[in-house]
Amino acid sequence: MLQHEILSDSSCSVERSFEILGGAWTFLVLREALFENVVQFDSFQTNLGIARESLKRVLNRLVRNEVMDHRPLVPGGLRKGYFLTERGRDLLPALVAALNWGEAWASDGPAPERLIHKNCGYPLEQAVVCSHCHTAVDPRDVSFKSRIKSRSKGREKFAKMRYVEQALLERQRPSSIARTMATIGDPWSFLIIRECFYGIRRFDAFQQRLSIASNILTARLKRLIAAGVLRTQPVADQPHLSEYRLTEKGMALYAVPLTIIAWGDKWLAGANGPPLILTHNRCDHAFSAELRCHSCDMAVTLDDVEYQALT
Repeated sequence: MLQHEILSDSSCSVERSFEILGGAWTFLVLREALFENVVQFDSFQTNLGIARESLKRVLNRLVRNEVMDHRPLVPGGLRKGYFLTERGRDLLPALVAALNWGEAWASDGPAPERLIHKNCGYPLEQAVVCSHCHTAVDPRDVSFKSRIKSRSKGREKFAKMRYVEQALLERQRPSSIARTMATIGDPWSFLIIRECFYGIRRFDAFQQRLSIASNILTARLKRLIAAGVLRTQPVADQPHLSEYRLTEKGMALYAVPLTIIAWGDKWLAGANGPPLILTHNRCDHAFSAELRCHSCDMAVTLDDVEYQALT
């Protein structure tokens, strides 16, 4: 489990990253942009089956936060498209982590999509590793020092990013990424999972740290339990109370929030530096998520990836 030490108050780029990326539709829009090179509004809408107003909100948020650039399709043209910025392309590890988890934990049969490493021709599996020692990172092997405020501010914006059922996310085609997002794909669920990796286990502690309404917290915890990501057990010295623990399925999610945290530290922290300093205890070096092919042990960039929708 992640171990942590609170150093001081700081504006939290980690929460900003969850605000930007939270929401299942956001990941699917990014899937289309990263893997299918989609740039036109109508193509996003047709490929995903998403309501036009919902798509507008997602794209506007990504443009506003410089993940995408809204510019003419051709120089001097009137029609505009949505193009990934360098900041947007750098979200590849988060998309790969979501796809890998969906393949391993949320698919009953053959995976509906996969990423192929062009260099060796093998699927890109277990690809998020420590940039120093190149081993897959178990959350129990990661510690951090944090300048994040111990209490989060309430997020009115989160109320607009509602949970989306898997059937809607897969309306056009099955997707491992969609199945991951159906499990954890709203900002509050992301933040609850994040707190679990920080070692938070009690209902009142979640509520205090996240400033989340009790009914919303109850609903999200129930959904995560139903999905097999969390389990409850009696508190050792207070058996009338329960605490929430990650299951093995939940522990396997670690790469998704870690890649988002790393992205936020890099792009949103500003002059004050990253609010989280992650250390991989196995090699005793600063942890930075890197994509590396498990088959040929080469670092992977977006240009090295071929996306295949299998159904």
